[in-house]
Amino acid sequence: MQTKFDKQSSTLAQLIVEINEVDYKKEVDKKLKEYAKTAVVKGFRPGHVPIQYIQNLYGKGVLIDEVIKVASSAVNECIAENHLRVVGEPTPKEDAYKIDWTKQKDYTFEYEIGFASDFTVNLDTLPALVQYEIEPSDVQLENSIEDLKKRFGNESEPEDAEIGDLIFGILKQDATEFSFQSGIPTDKVIESAQYIFKGLEKGSSIKFDIQSIFETVKELGFATGKSDEEASTLIGEFEFTVEKITRILPSELNQEFFDKVLGPGKASNEEEFRTQLKEVLMSNYSRESDFLLDFDIEKSLLENTPIELPNAFLKKWLLEINDGKASEEDIEKEFDAITRGLKLDLIKTEIAKIHDLKVLYADVLEEVKSEIRGYFGGQGGFDGMEEFIENMAKKQLEEKKDTENSKKYFEKAFGRKVIGFLKEKISKDVKTVFVEEFNQIASEKYKV
Repeated sequence: MQTKFDKQSSTLAQLIVEINEVDYKKEVDKKLKEYAKTAVVKGFRPGHVPIQYIQNLYGKGVLIDEVIKVASSAVNECIAENHLRVVGEPTPKEDAYKIDWTKQKDYTFEYEIGFASDFTVNLDTLPALVQYEIEPSDVQLENSIEDLKKRFGNESEPEDAEIGDLIFGILKQDATEFSFQSGIPTDKVIESAQYIFKGLEKGSSIKFDIQSIFETVKELGFATGKSDEEASTLIGEFEFTVEKITRILPSELNQEFFDKVLGPGKASNEEEFRTQLKEVLMSNYSRESDFLLDFDIEKSLLENTPIELPNAFLKKWLLEINDGKASEEDIEKEFDAITRGLKLDLIKTEIAKIHDLKVLYADVLEEVKSEIRGYFGGQGGFDGMEEFIENMAKKQLEEKKDTENSKKYFEKAFGRKVIGFLKEKISKDVKTVFVEEFNQIASEKYKV
């Protein structure tokens, strides 16, 4: 076998692979002999099928498999020897497989290989980035306190309903014999229909078209005890009879309230409560600040690590692998985002290689655990919940081993590992800003 590698530019190369009979014949003969031992053919005893018969049955298929295997191995060796950062896949010329497999003994394959240009990543030359410490403004703090006063308020049962009350009662439709012990939050009702609930008293009834009351099918489902799909099929007039009206009165700024919000003994007066709450809010906002820092780090890596890609080659390859599912216009529209992702992957892989960053099982497991925590609404919950989540994550990883999902978790863990390393290495200037100012800064950066 011979290979001819021709680097035509900083991002494209041509590879010619010439395969002779000696390169594949031994493996082809070996495979056919194995088939002869195991093939079940009518009229022949197992293990006694003539090799020529096997050749007629399977010869061409085995030949093609082995020749392609030899060619693929040659391509991979060439990529490794020339240290190419391949993007896309090596593409054979259109007539590469126009072969007479019954007559030819020698084969020539010609490939076009697209790869990223040479680049270096020098973290020492990256500029300092701003890490924002987000401080709630006085207005934000007051809004949070008002929200918490309602959330931890005291329940009362007024004589008549106002918008914002939760009304319990029987929802029924005589024509279908539907009956359900329902609860309707009046502030979730379509604004134009809220008036029919205002002033209702215990024992009073109203009638309405069921599809004209709620903003979403999901809210209708909650009120009727139905799934989204079932709720969407409900039609006609329903009657609602009030059994109980519940109103939450805002809590007072007292010790009981402080303990409910922050935990027992965290604050003993309003001044301490406001100080502690401000710190909690700043901690909650830190995730948004981290997201923006991650974005700035990736942007800085791209701006300070020039990489050329074989754009025309990539567009052609993307069109081929999508096989009619995406047009040239679709690919053109998404191409900047695609190349941005490719360059970032190349840069992160190089950083991991230089600094010996390795993704461990624990890193991948944490990604699965994080996803499960999100499903359960955060880290809080019953005693032993963290152990429950860990066991569920381990089981999920084991069941999805070597699947696209496990690859997704690995890639997320890899990205987090590299970004975490960079956060420690890159210089950062801390700047304190109010929430409104941060939102404006983030909005401007993300839309660029």
